[in-house]
Amino acid sequence: MRGRVLICDTEFPIATAREILPEAEAGSVADAGPGIAALLVSPESPVGAADIARASDLRLIATASVGTDHIAMDAARARGIAVVNVPDYCVEEVSDHALAMIVALRRGLIAGDRSVQAGAWDWTAVGAIGLLAGTRLGVVGYGRIGRRLAACAEALGMEVRYHDPFVAGGMELDHLLAWADAVSLHSPLTEETRGMIDERRLGLMRPGAILVNTARGAVVDREALKAATHVQAAFDNVWERPPAADLLGLPHLTMTPYVAWYSAGRELEPYLRAARAVAEALSGR
Repeated sequence: MRGRVLICDTEFPIATAREILPEAEAGSVADAGPGIAALLVSPESPVGAADIARASDLRLIATASVGTDHIAMDAARARGIAVVNVPDYCVEEVSDHALAMIVALRRGLIAGDRSVQAGAWDWTAVGAIGLLAGTRLGVVGYGRIGRRLAACAEALGMEVRYHDPFVAGGMELDHLLAWADAVSLHSPLTEETRGMIDERRLGLMRPGAILVNTARGAVVDREALKAATHVQAAFDNVWERPPAADLLGLPHLTMTPYVAWYSAGRELEPYLRAARAVAEALSGR
């Protein structure tokens, strides 16, 4: 494969990427047109069907992410354009982050801090907190991240079950939601999973149950979550970045700023792997 390479994300480390791809150009997806053979992107630089149609020589899209929901995959497939991601990146980080959210909510750390910061000193403000051992954890999406979370949770004495339509031996989703003390979402965002945790399914969760989402915000119905005050929710990735005003100040929702993927010293890894994938394609390997 020959042609120009366009780095389309301002977060992409240009100087480091050029050590692998010396001729790479900085730009945006909107700059992609004839002559561009490869795009380096991330979830912050979505690639739509119109972008793919405009880039008549495009042969490869490499994204520095696990997910590919920011790329018009049907349009790419129709053109025979390869899409490369980094599916085994940040498995430890995201599973650790999900576990930290579960522990923080199960042990009342967030409610306790909010109470103290508001000027109170009342141990009852944390509510009916529980032991980690014996906690029923439901994992939705049993891939690399979900499996590692399950192993860590079991080491703490939690009882773990899972739902995944592609993995045998799991529970039906509705039954899992009703059974669990805590649910952690790890499903990719597809047309089938968009909004799958809706008002009805949130209603299946017991009062005080925990819902952790380190996947994509849109796996959960936004309005239904806002109204689901009977659950304790913690999201690392919401429906837009940063979250709109309607998500701020909800006492049953804790948010972190899309940081579950990050560990100091490893932040360049997904970008470098995406750049290497393009270099290999350009060299014909």
